[in-house]
Amino acid sequence: MSTKSQRRRRAVRAIAPAAGLLAAGLLVWQGSVAAFSASTDNGSEQWNTGSLTLVNDGGTGTYAASTTPIFIESALKIPSASVSRCLTVKAGGTTGGTLNFYRGAVTGTNSGTLAPLIALTIKAMPVTTTVPTVTTNCTNWTGTGATTVATTNLSALPTTYATGLGGITVPAGTQYVVYQFTYQVNSTGLGNAADNALQSSGATAPFTFEIQ
Repeated sequence: MSTKSQRRRRAVRAIAPAAGLLAAGLLVWQGSVAAFSASTDNGSEQWNTGSLTLVNDGGTGTYAASTTPIFIESALKIPSASVSRCLTVKAGGTTGGTLNFYRGAVTGTNSGTLAPLIALTIKAMPVTTTVPTVTTNCTNWTGTGATTVATTNLSALPTTYATGLGGITVPAGTQYVVYQFTYQVNSTGLGNAADNALQSSGATAPFTFEIQ
């Protein structure tokens, strides 16, 4: 073997341990970097729904989801006298909303002719957290600050929440709104014979209050 070859082998042997140590050092350094970490959070995100409740007292002071009608009128003449009735709506919950009024389907004998003759004026007192004491016959109704929700007839009342009357903004928590309904049955305007044809007729429709 030549002297040159021997020298080359000695050089490779000398370099190999140093290269191995360098590689090991690199591995240790890289491993140290990978071991570092950091994180942060802001707790558990939450999504919870609110609630809405709505009841009325039918003017009796006792609240329920469904109450006795405030109008159970019989033996009416055409034209009739003007009559007023009152009730209080009680809202509750955590979100508040917009309170509207509308009616259900009108039924009864000759209701299609009679309903347009039943003129209605609907008024609402301002929203209050104080428990009202207005009775079905409107005792204690002062009318102070009341707004006229509608002046129309039974057949023309809206039939959905979207087209409902009032648009009263009700805050969250327990709130009260007193409504006054005044009706009068008008003449057909077509003479006694047309009015007389409405004997034994009837018009019935549920009144609905809804908050969204």
